[in-house]
Amino acid sequence: MLRKSNRKSYWKWIWISVTVLVVVIAGFFTFFYSAQKPVRADEETALARIGGKVDLKEQKDFYLYNGSNGVYYVLTGTNSKKKEIIVWVPKSKKGTVVVKYAKDGISKDEAIAKVKQEKNPVKILNVTLGMDKGVPIWEVSYLDKDNNLNYYDLDFETGEWYRAIENL
Repeated sequence: MLRKSNRKSYWKWIWISVTVLVVVIAGFFTFFYSAQKPVRADEETALARIGGKVDLKEQKDFYLYNGSNGVYYVLTGTNSKKKEIIVWVPKSKKGTVVVKYAKDGISKDEAIAKVKQEKNPVKILNVTLGMDKGVPIWEVSYLDKDNNLNYYDLDFETGEWYRAIENL
């Protein structure tokens, strides 16, 4: 009789553990989904602003750039001719939408390689497309050997240094 009671207790704890695990996983996904809502809303805003004006057939990536000259939404993808394009959409409706072919500038990997070569970062934190004073840029944030936060901006078209903010 005692053995049967132990089995019931054993299964009871297994079910409790599984239930707790499911609740924790569901909570994590709910939190993650909620945290992404503002970014998804900005992405939808950018797509709505260029709708019918820019030939973006298939969107791939979305970047949110918050620079000193305002916020830009940047979309990458392909046009109807299957050419890779990048679209810079200012948050301000007064700004001008800029469209460029991806082949006319450096890639994300090339931007990372340039920063690694010139600055020797310990860790790359983020790489994003942006716009500063009408110049399309790649902004690379990284940690240096002293664990300082740094930003290194590269001109999208030339790959040359544009601006650096160091030792934050």
